[in-house]
Amino acid sequence: LGREPFAMRMAMLGGSARLARTLVAATNAAGWDGGGAGSRMGLACASAFGSHIALVAVAGIGADQRIAVEKLFAAVDCGRVVNPGLVRQQVEGGLLHALSLATAKAPDFVAGMAVARGFRSTGIGNSLTVPQIAVEILHGNVEPGGVSGLAHAVLAPALANALAAATGRRLRNLPFDLMAA
Repeated sequence: LGREPFAMRMAMLGGSARLARTLVAATNAAGWDGGGAGSRMGLACASAFGSHIALVAVAGIGADQRIAVEKLFAAVDCGRVVNPGLVRQQVEGGLLHALSLATAKAPDFVAGMAVARGFRSTGIGNSLTVPQIAVEILHGNVEPGGVSGLAHAVLAPALANALAAATGRRLRNLPFDLMAA
């Protein structure tokens, strides 16, 4: 839309102070550079399960012509936090799981049916390089929300936005396939 991504999202929040707080925290932690052409940063935010999350992904295309995710900066507001370590583990694990799904090899289909294949041919496993992950938990006194699955809502859009900023190519289908774009 020709608008700076952070400002556009802030304008669309409809008064959600908690989601705005996560967006500001994530972009501050990442050193947000505007996400424009030449950037390697992408941004996404979401509300789900009574919680809020914002994610900044730093990514591009590696020397091997594969998607290379360097850093992920997440900010989470899940209300009153009982066990911050568990919240951090849920978000980190969710980000890595979503990353493996977003960058795995797409299934092959014959006559409308997926072709069975072994785990090694999926592209998941040894090919996943773990990026630097920072999770900031924003504490509050509202009822606790859920965090299981929260990271899945933001990984693919943040990564797609980072790749679009870095390459000028918009990937719109999951799993991401650089050859199809």
